[in-house]
Formats: sequence, structure tokens, C-alpha cells
Amino acid sequence: MAPAALLEEFGPADAREREESWRYSRPALRALAQQPFVAADPQAAVDDPLRERFAWAHTDALRAVFVNGVFSASNSDLSALATVVRLRHAATDRTILTISGDCAEPLHLVYLSLPGAAPSRWSAALDIEATRGNAQLIEHHLGDPGSDVLGALRSRVTVSAGATLRTTTLCDLADSASLYRRTDTVLTDDATLLSTHVLLGGRLQRHDIGVELAGARSRLDSRGVFALRGRQHVDTHMDVRHLARDTACDVLWRGVADERARGIFHGAITVAKGADGADAQLSNKNLLLSALAEIDTQPALEIHADEVKAAHGATVGQLDERALFYLRSRGIGLTEARRMLVAAFAAVALDRVEHAWLRAHLDTLLAPRVGAERA
Repeated sequence: MAPAALLEEFGPADAREREESWRYSRPALRALAQQPFVAADPQAAVDDPLRERFAWAHTDALRAVFVNGVFSASNSDLSALATVVRLRHAATDRTILTISGDCAEPLHLVYLSLPGAAPSRWSAALDIEATRGNAQLIEHHLGDPGSDVLGALRSRVTVSAGATLRTTTLCDLADSASLYRRTDTVLTDDATLLSTHVLLGGRLQRHDIGVELAGARSRLDSRGVFALRGRQHVDTHMDVRHLARDTACDVLWRGVADERARGIFHGAITVAKGADGADAQLSNKNLLLSALAEIDTQPALEIHADEVKAAHGATVGQLDERALFYLRSRGIGLTEARRMLVAAFAAVALDRVEHAWLRAHLDTLLAPRVGAERA
């Protein structure tokens, strides 16, 4: 498949906008496009080591598993699904999730990218509607190494008036897997979205995140972190639009890149005409742990309304040598001092994770990625 064809499939409709949107990831996309892909096998076997990575005790009987984009009843267990949660499948590749009340524990959606004998690809769609109460959801992407797999998941999310949706997205991919995710969310009056993203691994991860604060007093709290090494590549584009009065967004993302990894974060906030009283905050800070690693950050703020409170900032740098010296002067070795500083830097992005067991699991996954284990 040619790079142009992939761009047309995974980018904005406007050709010029599409080219600019993928500017930093075109080499990775070009390399991916050199391979002919076949349809991924939805009946691929899930082995025990992989199952152990998503069979969390806290989400037993609340887990829906998708193998190469297709719902797998044999690997799922939804026996404890609350009556306020309805999960149905409109087609082979489209899932519709409706949550109409409070959820004590999150629903666990697991998307597995499983390789075959040749490079393969899958695509799926997910529609989510939180109509009332406090809904919780975990979206979990992982898979086995092997032949290249290219997955694509497009999600449409609506949070109705007064409802709150809390989401945690964990992408823990093999280096042979690539994933495109596009999530478009609309928040109505007094609706709240609390989202956390943890992005690990992958040959190419691209995430387009669009949020419309369409209702008065709607709010977005977005936290995210990517931790990359080797030649892993993550490209995240956020587009937050304040369209109504007294809306608020608080966007805080962290990035860590080691070895020859590359990360991109584009964060755009637009306050439309008439969206007076908006409060828009964006912060993106990044750490380079190697001279060969690269991170590109692009914050953008566009305001067309009065009586607005807004701020944005972005940094790319290295570990603070003064902080390292302080820790070493207290008897802490260089490797451990580096690990502590990088771990603390990344952990800021996890402050919205509500469940202690989930926070502990995310910390465990991040630990080896931010270990900075060099003398």
C-alpha cells in the first residue's frame, strides 16, 4: 500500500491539512507502506502468556476481548455486567456501548493485535454513549510480536448532560505492531470527560483525539504519557474545541524518549466565538534520555471569544543535573537517581487514575520504560 493511500485513510479529508498533520511521521508511514497487508485473522489463538497480561482480577466478568478487531466471545466474560451497561454489536467490526448509570468498576475493553504468517491489518469501530451517572471504561491494546500488524480503531463518544465518563487507555504494543486510533468526543451541558492515556511500544502509534465542549459548563481533564525506547514511534494529535459558555479543559501530557525513539505531541485548543468564560490550560513536558532520541511538541491556542482564561506551554529537555547531584549527594547511585527522577516526571500524568490497583499496574508497566539504566 502506498504512503498516499495510508494518508488518505488515516488523515483529515483536506489533502494539505493531511500532509501537515503527518509531517513528523511520514518516514515511519512510508516504511509501513512498503508492505502488502492481508486481512488479520479474527480466529487467531490467544496463548496463556498473553492472556495473563489482560486477565486482571479486578475486571473479571467485566471484560470484552476483540481479536484483530472482532469481538471474541470465547475470550470474553461479561457475566457481571451491570444492568446500566449495554454492549451490542451492530456489525462484525462495529461495537455500540451504552452506559446509563453509575459503575462501581470499569468495563475492560481489550483489543489484541495478533500476527499471522504475513503482515496483516484490521479495523474496527466503537460507539460510546454515557447518558447519566458516572461511567468508567478501560481501553487496552496489546499483542504478541511476530509479523507486522496494522490496526485501526475509530471511536465516537457522547457524554450526555450531567454525566461523567472516566476513561483509561493503555497501549502496550509489540514493536512489530502499529495502531491508528481516532476518537471524537462530544460533551453536552455539564458533562465531564476524565481521560488518561499511557502509550508504550509500537512500531508506529498514531492517536487523533478530538473533543468538542459543545455544552455549557462541560469539562475535559486529559492526562497522558508516552515512554519510548528502541525505534518506537508515537504521534499524538489533540484538538480541543470550546464551543459553549463556561467550558473548561485541563490538558497535561508527559513524554519520555530513549535510544532512537521518536515522540510527537500536537495539542491545539480553540475557543470559538461566543464561548465566553472558557478556561483552557495545556501543558506538555518531555524528557530526552539519549542524544539520538527526538521529541517534537506543538502547542497551539486560538481564541475568538472574550472573558477567557487560557494558558499553554511546552518543553523538551534532559534530566536536571542539579537534581541528580542532590540525590547522589544523599548516597543514591546514579542509575537509581536517574530512575527516580524520570519515574516521578512520568507519574504526574497518572494523577487522575482513581483505582489504586489500576494505578499500581500502570506504574509497574512504566517502571522499566523510565528506568534510565545506564551508568
